[in-house]
Amino acid sequence: MRRTKAEMAAIREWIYTLCDEYRPMTVRQLFYALTVRGVIEKTEAEYKGTVCRLTKDMRLSGVLPWDWLSDHTRWMHKPNTFGGISDCLEQSQRSYRRALWDPSSNPDYVEVWLEKDALTGVFFDVTEKFDVPLMPCRGYPSLSFLRAAAETIHYNLEARALRHSNAKAVIYYFGDFDPSGVDISRATNDRLRQFLSEFGSGLELFSFQRVAVNHDQIQLFNLPTRPTKCSDTRSKHFGHDVSVELDAIDPPVLKQMIGSCIQSHLDQHQLQNLRDTEHHERRLLQLVTDFARIRGSDALADRLLV
Repeated sequence: MRRTKAEMAAIREWIYTLCDEYRPMTVRQLFYALTVRGVIEKTEAEYKGTVCRLTKDMRLSGVLPWDWLSDHTRWMHKPNTFGGISDCLEQSQRSYRRALWDPSSNPDYVEVWLEKDALTGVFFDVTEKFDVPLMPCRGYPSLSFLRAAAETIHYNLEARALRHSNAKAVIYYFGDFDPSGVDISRATNDRLRQFLSEFGSGLELFSFQRVAVNHDQIQLFNLPTRPTKCSDTRSKHFGHDVSVELDAIDPPVLKQMIGSCIQSHLDQHQLQNLRDTEHHERRLLQLVTDFARIRGSDALADRLLV
């Protein structure tokens, strides 16, 4: 049955309101948010024929800002280049950050892992703020990806063990609650432990925690479910009739979960001191930048070489 103009206008209004409230979000997240609120049915036909179509039309017509919906599956690769020393200094001043997880001051090393690359934008809002590596797996991660990750974890554990008796490395993992999604986290944990053991890291110092989606969260967050695919060869060991995508959790809830995991490793007083130091050092960089802009790059080079 075709919807009336008034019904379509109401759906567009919901799309605008949700995107404005939860930006940036993926189209899939928007779809689940609409189904939870009873705006549309939870079917692939509604996803493709209603949500994808309307968001496309609304963006092309200028109604929906482009940056309210994210797509982090496509990247441009380009080296950093500068218009001169002054430009380099100015960009450095804007991007300067103090290392929040320096081995000399923090005994913990933390990473956030994500099954679905499409949700990178939502996660990066939090991980970037707290200087934490974000690792999108894109399904089952490759052996090369896992070995390189294990090597990085091993290096960070070694650097911390020299200074802290309670050094540890923690991975917080987020993925779908379905046969493959649950198995990905199991396989990833097992393989990382294998590689860490080969590098000589004490496995008691390593923790892999699956944060979401877990079975108890389905009722807790009233998440929309779908029947578990019997065609998935891993469904026999899954043990659940329903599955849930990570996208079904509202972005603010996801961000709160990520932030809670990370901040459990941070001393708030120490964090504020670091932010204050960072602010003062950024001002110092600004003074150098201003000198180079006013006096010229040659004058700055002469002053540094004295």
